[in-house]
Amino acid sequence: MIELEGVSFDHTDFRGRTTALLNDLSFHIAPKERVVLLGINGSGKSTLLKLLNALYFPKEGTYRYKGEKMTPRSIKKRSKTFRKEVVFLMQDPNLLLFNATVREEIAFGLREFGFDDIDARVEHIAAQFALTRYLETPPFFLSGGEKQRVALAALLAIEPEVLLMDEPSANLDPATTAWLVDLLQAMEITTVTSTHNLSLASELGARTLVLDPSHTLLYDGKLSTFLQDEKRLIEAGLMHKHTHTHDGITHNHYHLHDW
Repeated sequence: MIELEGVSFDHTDFRGRTTALLNDLSFHIAPKERVVLLGINGSGKSTLLKLLNALYFPKEGTYRYKGEKMTPRSIKKRSKTFRKEVVFLMQDPNLLLFNATVREEIAFGLREFGFDDIDARVEHIAAQFALTRYLETPPFFLSGGEKQRVALAALLAIEPEVLLMDEPSANLDPATTAWLVDLLQAMEITTVTSTHNLSLASELGARTLVLDPSHTLLYDGKLSTFLQDEKRLIEAGLMHKHTHTHDGITHNHYHLHDW
C-alpha cells in the first residue's frame, strides 16, 4: 500500500541554509499493518508523516501509494480520493479544528466526501467518542484531550484506509489513552503512529520504524526485538545515561526515554 524507495527530504531556510530532514529512506507498509514510528525530537518523524500525507514530497527518491507515484501533479489529480483515504492526526489538534461547533467539525468531512445520513452519522460517532454533550460547543472551549478526540472523530468519520498519527497520546490522560488504544486495536485500517512513550509503543503496533539522529532509518522490524537491543536504543538516542543516588550510593547507567 505504501512504498518509499530512497526518499530524502531537506529544508532550505530564508538565509539559503539547507538542512537534511530525511535521508535515503526505503520501506513498504502493507494494508492494515500497524506501524510504530520511533526517534528522538528532530529525527524526522513528523516530517515523514507529513510526506506520507502528501503535504511534502521527496526531494530525492520515490513515494508510491497503491502503486502510484506521489508528486504535486499526481496528488492534484486525485486529491479528493487521497484525502479521504489517508488522514493525519497532527500532534496539535488546534491545527485541525476550524468549524463553529463540534457537530459541524465532525460533519464537515462527511459533507465534503458526499456521505448520506450525515446527521445520524455525526450522532453515532459523537457517542462512540463520548462527545455527544459537546456537539453544540465550539471546539476552542474544549480541553486539549477533548480537542484531540474531536479531531480524531472527524477524521475517522470519513472511513479512511490509512491513519497517520503524530504523538496521539500527548494531550491525553491515562484513561483516555487506554480508550484510544482500545479503539485503534479494534480498527482494521493501516496505522502509522509516532510516539515517545516506549511503554505505550507495543500497544500501537508490532512493527517499528526507527529514525536515528542523522535522519536515516536505523531499524525496521519487530518492536519487541528493538526494545531489547541496547546498542541500537543508544544509537537512536532513546536511552540516556545520568547519575542516580539510591540509599546513599551514587552511580550512573543507561535508562530508556520512557514518558
